[in-house]
Amino acid sequence: MTTCISDNPPSALIKVPSSTGNGGTRNVPCFFHGMHGKCLVVEARESLTPGMAITVECEDALFLGEVVTCSNNSGVFRLQVCVEQILTGLHSLMALRSALLDEPVPSRLRLLPAGVDN
Repeated sequence: MTTCISDNPPSALIKVPSSTGNGGTRNVPCFFHGMHGKCLVVEARESLTPGMAITVECEDALFLGEVVTCSNNSGVFRLQVCVEQILTGLHSLMALRSALLDEPVPSRLRLLPAGVDN
C-alpha cells in the first residue's frame, strides 16, 4: 500500500507517552504525508526519539507503531514510523455500539492503555 499526500496534507494527532511516567499520554499535532508499505510519514513541530512507541490518529484510522527516524528541516520534524497495526472504522463501530446499547455517540474516541480503569 502506497499513499502519498503532498498538497494540503490532512492534520493528524500523535499520542506519545507522558514524561511523568504515570501511564498517561500527551498530544502532538502533525500532518499526515503518506504511507509506503509499513512506513508512515508525518511532520510535526516537535522532535520525537527514534524507538519511541506512538499512536497516530488520522481521520478514522489509528496507526500503532514506532518512530524510526526524525529529521529536522527548519523547525519541522519529518518522522518515519514503522507501523505495527492499523485500526480503521472506529467511529462506525462506536456508533453501532451506541445504537445497540441506546447510548449517546461519543464525539471523540478516548483510548486507555491496557490495565487502566476508566
